[in-house]
Amino acid sequence: MAPMIDVVFLLLIFFALVTRFASAENVPMELPTPKDSRAQNIQLKDRVVINCRLLDPSHPEAGVLYSSGPNPPESLERIAARLAAAKQAVPQLKVMIRADRRLPYSAVRAVMQVVAENEIEMMNLVAHVGKGE
Repeated sequence: MAPMIDVVFLLLIFFALVTRFASAENVPMELPTPKDSRAQNIQLKDRVVINCRLLDPSHPEAGVLYSSGPNPPESLERIAARLAAAKQAVPQLKVMIRADRRLPYSAVRAVMQVVAENEIEMMNLVAHVGKGE
């Protein structure tokens, strides 16, 4: 009975950690809500999430923070280096870009350019999925 309890506790710890890491990728921001959206809630394996958010939400002109998944904000050059290493490890790498809807398109385009320069073929932009979907 004791080994079974150990296994159960290990599984609980594993799922608690996995849940925490998965939620850490989704930093709070206002995602776009397009009219007549065809957005789907999909789960991708072998993916990298890049978050683009405002430095100061009360002053949208203050600047942009970029982060790769749950990592702290970093420069686009550092994100490009991370993508290059991840692409080398996983050739079929996919990228999901989460951008605050208040950002100018040029800030999002800069990230898209970094993804393209690393020859990553699968890129998704995240939008808000309606409640009924």
